[in-house]
Amino acid sequence: MTAAKYEWQTQTAPAAAEISEVAQALQVPAFLARLLAQRGITSQADYDAFTTPDVARLHDPFALHDMTKAVARIQQAVANQEKITIYGDYDVDGLTSTSIMLETLQSIGAEPEVFIPDRFTDGYGPNAAVYHYLQKSGTQLVITVDNGVSGKAVIDEAMAAGMDVVITDHHELPAELPNAVAVVHPRHPAGDYPFGDLSGAGVAFKVATALLGSVPMESIDLAALGAIADQVSLTDENRIFVQLGLQLIRQQPRPGLAALIKAAGIDANTLDETSVGFGLAPRLNALGRLGDATPGVTLLTTFDDDEATTLATQINDLNAKRQQLVAAITTTAMAMAETPENQARKTLVLAHPDWHEGVLGIVASRIVDATGKPTVVLNISKDGQSAKGSGRSVAAYHLFNAINAVRDQLTAFGGHHMAVGLTVPTASLDQLAAAMEAAAGPLAAVGKPALTIAAAVSASDLTLANYHLLRQLAPFGQGNPEPVFSFLPAQIADVKALGKTGAHLRFQADGLPVIAFGYGAQAGALTAASQAKLAVTLDQNTWRGNSTLQLQLKDWQLQQPELRDMRLPQPSAEQFRAAQTYVFFSARRQAQLTRRFTFGGPSILAKDLPAATDNAVLVDLPRSEAELTATMAKLTPPVGLIFWAEPAELVAQPTRLECGRVLHYLQQHPGFDKHHLAALAQATHVSTLQAIFIVQVFFELGFVTIEGAQITATAAPQKRPLTAATAWQEREAFLALATHLQRDSRAELTARLLPQTKS
Repeated sequence: MTAAKYEWQTQTAPAAAEISEVAQALQVPAFLARLLAQRGITSQADYDAFTTPDVARLHDPFALHDMTKAVARIQQAVANQEKITIYGDYDVDGLTSTSIMLETLQSIGAEPEVFIPDRFTDGYGPNAAVYHYLQKSGTQLVITVDNGVSGKAVIDEAMAAGMDVVITDHHELPAELPNAVAVVHPRHPAGDYPFGDLSGAGVAFKVATALLGSVPMESIDLAALGAIADQVSLTDENRIFVQLGLQLIRQQPRPGLAALIKAAGIDANTLDETSVGFGLAPRLNALGRLGDATPGVTLLTTFDDDEATTLATQINDLNAKRQQLVAAITTTAMAMAETPENQARKTLVLAHPDWHEGVLGIVASRIVDATGKPTVVLNISKDGQSAKGSGRSVAAYHLFNAINAVRDQLTAFGGHHMAVGLTVPTASLDQLAAAMEAAAGPLAAVGKPALTIAAAVSASDLTLANYHLLRQLAPFGQGNPEPVFSFLPAQIADVKALGKTGAHLRFQADGLPVIAFGYGAQAGALTAASQAKLAVTLDQNTWRGNSTLQLQLKDWQLQQPELRDMRLPQPSAEQFRAAQTYVFFSARRQAQLTRRFTFGGPSILAKDLPAATDNAVLVDLPRSEAELTATMAKLTPPVGLIFWAEPAELVAQPTRLECGRVLHYLQQHPGFDKHHLAALAQATHVSTLQAIFIVQVFFELGFVTIEGAQITATAAPQKRPLTAATAWQEREAFLALATHLQRDSRAELTARLLPQTKS
């Protein structure tokens, strides 16, 4: 098996008796009982808790560290009509946190202001200049949401100057925390909160619960958005938030979300965690990536349908611009990643002018997905003196630690294991690249990332009914992964590219529709595969009210034949687009086709091939069996076969009658100029190539003499058969070989070209 992105790890199947017990105890089919048992859900109480959300199971908000202090200070500010500013963040978790806090404070009589920092001018977290401005403008209490714990210097100064700060945050805790009025954090070292994986919106929701004295169900949709977008563990409280929040959005969406759902083209009735994660969240994030994110708070909190529609349309348009930027930058960045120098590296530093800084994290993620290499993507400033951007990593490589080794050469730097943001002088880019490469030793010993397979299934298991059963396990995410199944179809059919650029695939596997995002370039590999083992999730496709099952590909293992049949009647650009080595037998044909098409890899003449060349394609026809055999000996399968020739090259051997006409013509025209063979061909009703070939045969047999440019028929030649000429024999053998190479089945070619392989 080949071509898998992941190392498949199939979960141990529970014993048949256990599956039967769970199925009977919970009154569920065996298909679902197996998955529940794998998750440790075997009792009715566990099953009810998992599938039926209940706010009564939410933890006491006052169990959070400093919650009592935070509530007291906020209530004091509200009672005294102090000026309160909510200091948020520009991503979805920050916007939803801000919106929850804003609605809560308004509901208890406050009129807070909102400040969402600008990614490009303010950066993430407390900013000294902004805090000074807030204090000068009369702010008496700052409430941070989704930020604050990393802002000790700024917050300590603000507190010393008389402006109080209440921090609500969930990010990694530094060694020293700010001296704020309160630090509400689920993993505070002095606290003992039972669930440490709340999102920023989750923490804000707990503060809202404490302030209101009851669970603010009207804001649970925002808590759900924050949890999904920030990819926190969808267990414990987060699971309840998301279960109930998605129900609220489906049944009674707030105006802003209803407008954004419509603008995104999402079916509100089937909206789920995937719709939010891939449909709504990127649109809201586009605000902060490309400019001011404050309209995101307005969208989420407005009660005006017209305002909501206007803002949703603007946000949708901005997201389209973001997508275009990401696509354009990714194309350039991938070309840089594929240079010989970068292909030899284990890590990548890609810097370029005129790249939009707001989308470089997305671009870095895509490069990592495509190459498997930790990657930093940077925009070079207009003056060329500095570069600013983002980095993304793989699990086996601690990106923060790698770059931290040259922190003294960086202008700004922050992040964690898997992601960083940084600004670096362009003069120090080489040192940055060297530090990343120096830390790449562990990567050599690391295999592919793991993909957990819940079970191997057959086509009979892949039904819409089972999809609906699986949704009882949703929402899926960190801590509760969506089940992935391995499936070995007997037949793959109707392979088609999707998307404007053909980036995706749709195909049929035993009659079941499969969508494969990002696999467009591998359509040929799937079509050529002798066997395809699929790793899939179950999905639902709804069109005009009719719902059908659709499988979504997560990975595949393709059994590739040793010979890939790429033969077509005429050469096509698709045949030459892949990154392969294209082998030519004819220099003239090489020059002709490389001028005509763009090749995705190098072209080389067969005679110049090094031994053990892999990923090769034979483009044209060899002149002889011996030449083909010698070339195949230098190639490592699989080998692509095109074997193209112009029709004129394959004209049949001339007949005895046609040869006789040519000889008669030459006898009538002694001293015939060989430069006029086209006229001879026309006069004798043969092709020019046939005329040239006949003259070559005649010359070899002594039927004609050639002196300089003059061809003269021999007066009394010795009678010899045409087949006695070596030229005749070679062309006859070539035409026979060409027929086999162009018309034989792949199995027949395998037996011919790779006789040691059983076809």
